Amino acid sequence: MSKSKKSIIEKIIYNNKLLMVFCLIVSVIIWAAVKINYSAETTRTISDVKISVINSADGTDFVPFTGAEELFAEVVVSGKAYNINSYALTKDDIVVEASAGYVDSPGFKVLNLTVKPSETGDLSDMEVTSVSPSTISVYYDRKVTQTFNVEARITNELDTLAEGEFTVGQPVPSMSTVDVTGPASILNKMTKVYFDGVVIEDELPLVQAKVIPADISYELESKRYEKYLVCESINDESNPATVTIPVYVTKNVPTQVKFINQPAYFTENPPRVRITPSELKVTYNPAESDDYEFITVGTIDFRTLLNKVNTFNFEIDEKILNSGIDTSFGEFRASVDLSSLSQKTFDITGGKVVLLNQADGYSYSVDTTRSNFDSVVVIGPKKSLEKITADDIQVEINVSGLSVRARSSQSIEVSNISIVNEEINDCWIYGKYDAVINVASKQ
Repeated sequence: MSKSKKSIIEKIIYNNKLLMVFCLIVSVIIWAAVKINYSAETTRTISDVKISVINSADGTDFVPFTGAEELFAEVVVSGKAYNINSYALTKDDIVVEASAGYVDSPGFKVLNLTVKPSETGDLSDMEVTSVSPSTISVYYDRKVTQTFNVEARITNELDTLAEGEFTVGQPVPSMSTVDVTGPASILNKMTKVYFDGVVIEDELPLVQAKVIPADISYELESKRYEKYLVCESINDESNPATVTIPVYVTKNVPTQVKFINQPAYFTENPPRVRITPSELKVTYNPAESDDYEFITVGTIDFRTLLNKVNTFNFEIDEKILNSGIDTSFGEFRASVDLSSLSQKTFDITGGKVVLLNQADGYSYSVDTTRSNFDSVVVIGPKKSLEKITADDIQVEINVSGLSVRARSSQSIEVSNISIVNEEINDCWIYGKYDAVINVASKQ
């Protein structure tokens, strides 16, 4: 048995390969033991360690404001390499704190930073040699929320955004007011919030209203306070800040009048009208209103036109007054020149009279002695007037508005007097006429 064991040991000792492996293992063990117990101290810098600002002590409502961005520090530790290497120590094992203790007034305070182990960390086998920065400046104040008006601003010069007949109006923010949360002493001095936008060169010139994204800025004594403010009303996804730039068209629009009761000929061939002013400079938003082709300044009844130069004055209506058009001219003046035409008076006593809309069970009669349509004035070309006879003229009276219970005669305006002649389409009856009507029950 001993002879067998001896042969195994001898085999190991006299086997160079096995002996080499054995020596290597022993040397590594000896090196590790020496390294652990006698290695020199080393240092390591740990970056991006989050700084936690501790609120003030109980009994005060002042809170720290550090801005929306995260605060980070660099921590330098020293110790054995095996204790501070990246496998043994991470930034999650370290906590950097800043605390001001009791605070009873608003303002900036410089806080020292202290390094502590986190709940899962252990710094007992190492030393914290430095933290950078070593201090931070924190603004302490009461936290409030206030509502502010919003003003839109465009970085571009407004007169460079459109060309030709297009102009831009005052930019409009997507919200008229917003809620802002921040330090009370800062918000109490602020009056408004700005929505700032810029139109990129590739989108110019503008020919229609443009909605652009906006950045939020505040009317502050110093820009450094801006980081302490949060606009509660803005959500970048569902409720973003935008600015709308309205685009208007500016052009000269001709003026015109509207005719009523005109003969068929003048429907297609209206008489020449001279209007002062003949055109108006109009600025309008094409997205909100139809394109302006003309502006109607008033209505002219053909029954008021004689064979001469007829003149009219029209007051400026509210639509034009409210459109921003320059109305310093006071009123519109129009003239209709019909001096090339003629007139002729016709005696139509006993002529054609049509009573419209008579009530059932009642009879209507015209008192011709008291009515004034026994003779009428007709205006038109001389050749056409020569073709008209008294029998061509028909008087139409709408009696629907008369009382059937009246015991006396009733006066009513003649609805229409027409020329019933297929050859005549360019003549009209001038003036208004009245009729006296008697109403009686048929029973």
